[in-house]
Amino acid sequence: MTALSPMRMLGCAASLLALTACNEPLDFDLRSIGNGFDTTNSVQTLAPRPEPDNRGVISYPGYQVAIAQRGDTVEELSRRLRVDAREVARFNGLAPNDRLRAGEVVALPTRVAEPSPSTGAIGTGPIQPPSVDVTTLAGDAIDRAAPDTPAPAAAQPQTGFQPTRHRVASGETAFSISRLYNVPIQSLAEWNALGNDFAIREGQILLIPVGAREAPSETTAPGTGSPSPAPP
Repeated sequence: MTALSPMRMLGCAASLLALTACNEPLDFDLRSIGNGFDTTNSVQTLAPRPEPDNRGVISYPGYQVAIAQRGDTVEELSRRLRVDAREVARFNGLAPNDRLRAGEVVALPTRVAEPSPSTGAIGTGPIQPPSVDVTTLAGDAIDRAAPDTPAPAAAQPQTGFQPTRHRVASGETAFSISRLYNVPIQSLAEWNALGNDFAIREGQILLIPVGAREAPSETTAPGTGSPSPAPP
């Protein structure tokens, strides 16, 4: 029997690995890279980006962002929101006449009027965390109404978690940022309307996708909650 040469053995091994890989689903986001590192669970619980109001505003308790409309420049977006275009441009690493992608996130350096049904929002005020009793908030608004006037329809505030804002530093890429926050590159691109090349710029502010629910915080006492290793 003729012995296989080292090169032929290497080729056979590569073919075997390729055949095995064909039976597994492709992992474009590289969620599982071995050694126990797997972000599949975080991918399954990510929430979609909230819908803006008619002006393009998404409001959180800590900050607001504007979502660019098709054909917008920084100046046109700022004029619609009645804010200083130079401040908005400087805050986002842009120039006032720069054209924006449809759906692009533009961080607002100052707060504008809160979204409400009159601006096309489904609720009133900033997006509240799920722990806030939105029924009580709506009831308080009714109680403040004059007694002789009919109670307005209770507009329920939106609920959700406030995303982390990341300012892009020199040398960073969308891939390195997605790895930094353990989120899939595709979700990062969808939340921030990145192009097919996932290009980002220095000074750009990105919203980091958040989960649909918070992971429960558990504190395990020492010596409990983990299996004991089998004796040798």
